Amino acid sequence: MPLDSKQEFLTPNELAERWRVHVNSVARWRMEGKPPDYHMINGKILYKLADIEALELAKRKSQTT
Repeated sequence: MPLDSKQEFLTPNELAERWRVHVNSVARWRMEGKPPDYHMINGKILYKLADIEALELAKRKSQTT
């Protein structure tokens, strides 16, 4: 079953909620060029869910080694 756009991308607010940080932190990371990468689609900043999950997995693995 294909994912709809709501499941494929996260807004900055959704990412902040997922990571339990303030949305201003997400904006600051974006302005500083830090991960995660973002996409500008129709004038909206969006984060690809697959990229977020990959970043979370990489971070979890690096902390266990």
